[in-house]
Amino acid sequence: MADLLQRRAQALVAGDEAGFAATVADRSTGPGERQLAAYRAARSLRLARFTHGAVTTTPDPDRPSVRAEVEVRYRVDHLDTADRTTRVAYDLVRSGGAWAVAAEGPVGTAPAPPWLAMPGLRVVRTPHAVVAGTVPESRLEEHAAVVDRALPALVTGWDRAPRTVLVLAPGTPTEAHTLLGRPAGAGHSGVAATTEGPTGPDGRATGDRIVLDPTAYARLTPAGRDVVLTHELVHVAVRGSVPGGAALWLAEGYADHVGYTRSDVPPGRLLEPLLEEVRAGRGPVQLPTAGELDPSTSDIEVPYLAAWQAVELLVQRHGEDAVRRLIVASSSTGTDAQAEAATDRALGSELRTTRADLTRDWRARLEDLAG
Repeated sequence: MADLLQRRAQALVAGDEAGFAATVADRSTGPGERQLAAYRAARSLRLARFTHGAVTTTPDPDRPSVRAEVEVRYRVDHLDTADRTTRVAYDLVRSGGAWAVAAEGPVGTAPAPPWLAMPGLRVVRTPHAVVAGTVPESRLEEHAAVVDRALPALVTGWDRAPRTVLVLAPGTPTEAHTLLGRPAGAGHSGVAATTEGPTGPDGRATGDRIVLDPTAYARLTPAGRDVVLTHELVHVAVRGSVPGGAALWLAEGYADHVGYTRSDVPPGRLLEPLLEEVRAGRGPVQLPTAGELDPSTSDIEVPYLAAWQAVELLVQRHGEDAVRRLIVASSSTGTDAQAEAATDRALGSELRTTRADLTRDWRARLEDLAG
């Protein structure tokens, strides 16, 4: 089995389609065709590395096959600076006296490799983007154009930001869940895009992907899609440059600040859900917590707008460079509480203010905006 998987991995990286096909049990079946489609998808992404780790096998009592769950490590060339780790399940059968792969697929809760989640993916490459997905090619090109417009400006503010970013555009909710390592029947979060990826020993991201939600993203206007994708590019730039992260209200508020700065939608219209709450006497009294900004546990629209306005206030009073320094100084690789504490200290050291002063002035700003 180990020899089979090693030959398969070597063929995948080398671009040896015949060698890869020789490891497939029956190329005429649906699972066999899917393996070959996944091979072509992986090749279009240009893997620099793909290896198998420890193998755990389970015989299938109902069929003459063995299920092997394997740790997989891989890198996409010119995008990943360290290995990404996931798990893949192979259904192995005897074919001609040797083992062969009858079917393969992701397993567990780790984000799946794009070529297994979307074996029919297409790839569009531009100077700053690699966009892969199963949506129409025109939509892939639209995403790439946004990246090419937005990323060069972000790179100037974050010295270790990647110069090219991988955007994944699944065509179905099932593909999106698989890319993010969520259960197939997971509910819809309503979040239009998610940045995910591992971090290295220094706390910096080593291979982020922006995964677009096919349902929520499709509902947005072109301007809205531009804002959302730019927001995620900010996360990629910061995560690649800063070890750990700041308090979530600061991280998300800053990403919205950059995203909305590019938008031609009047701020008053964007803020209306928040301002309605303020006028009704239900406005926020404290900076949003990590829990309030978690789409899996709460309605995040108003907390996100509130975080954005806190950062807008900081930018107006102290400037863009000062807020970037604040984010760097707030960096923590610990818990949400530790990130909040680090951010409180950085407010004092970098901006000579406090959470209490910021909260007071931010609440006054919201009252003024609400009229």
